[in-house]
Amino acid sequence: MNADASINYAQIIMDNSTDAILLIGLDHSVLAYNQNLQDTILAYSGKILKAGDNYLEFLNKEDTIVFLDMFQRCINGETVTIERIEELNQIPVWFEFKLNPTYDKDKNLLGICLRGKDIDTRKKMQMAHSESEEKFRNLIESAPNSILIVDTSGKIVHCNIETENTFGYHKEELINQSVELLVPLRYRSGHDHLVSGYVQAPRPMRIGKNQVTSAIRKDGKEIFVEISLNSFEVNKTNYVSAIIVDITEKIQIETKIKEQIQELKEIARIQSHEIRRPLANILGLLELLESKMTEEKRNEIHSYLRKSANDLDELVYDIVKRSSRFSIL
Repeated sequence: MNADASINYAQIIMDNSTDAILLIGLDHSVLAYNQNLQDTILAYSGKILKAGDNYLEFLNKEDTIVFLDMFQRCINGETVTIERIEELNQIPVWFEFKLNPTYDKDKNLLGICLRGKDIDTRKKMQMAHSESEEKFRNLIESAPNSILIVDTSGKIVHCNIETENTFGYHKEELINQSVELLVPLRYRSGHDHLVSGYVQAPRPMRIGKNQVTSAIRKDGKEIFVEISLNSFEVNKTNYVSAIIVDITEKIQIETKIKEQIQELKEIARIQSHEIRRPLANILGLLELLESKMTEEKRNEIHSYLRKSANDLDELVYDIVKRSSRFSIL
């Protein structure tokens, strides 16, 4: 099919473009433009653009300075792209402007081609996403516990400052490392299967609540931890968040309390037998005092009573002394 020479197909293509397109000569004169560009100029300046016009007359002072800089870079062979806010009826709208050098069929520099694109929706979505991401990062950084963000391969993609405090690594040492770096060597052989299983069937999970779980610091010291796992999706990519709480001190205190309770029980068992002996002596001697006896025998019994009472007092003192060292504070 032969093209009709009377039809300007290039102009039709330009007019049907969603971009505003303008061809500017080396003297800043308007060489060609599409309908979108003419409508945009009219909306923002109230002026009607025509071929042969000086494009600078349609720009304000600030835009002129920016344009001339881009124009000069462009005629030197550079393609220039910027994003700017323009106001229409006091409403700010984001635009992307792209300038590239344009040549005629003999490869002579003809001027520059300017393409303007309304990127307001995309830009505001990007800004909202960035703001949301910044809030997310701030939330992670301000958390009192260690937080790791892990991808589906088990690689650490983000961690907070508390992770450095807990494990002794700098962030740079953890990012892009396998999470197994924090797993004691004796547990690593099966850890990758656990990660794979969780990724395939993610769910909120708490590890270390009913069974002690350990992790390892950079210095090789093992610590007891509780880990809360959850999954989330960003840009169709799945991640796992791990909130890690160092419960080493808690476990040590609980262990110490259990040991002290057991020891107290043993003290109570032993002392209960030892206390009964002087107490039984005292009760028996008191019964003897109630019977008739000589003064000499009564004095002898008083002597035994005093000794038994002293023995009982020493036992009680010993119990108090031994029990006082069980403070865990």
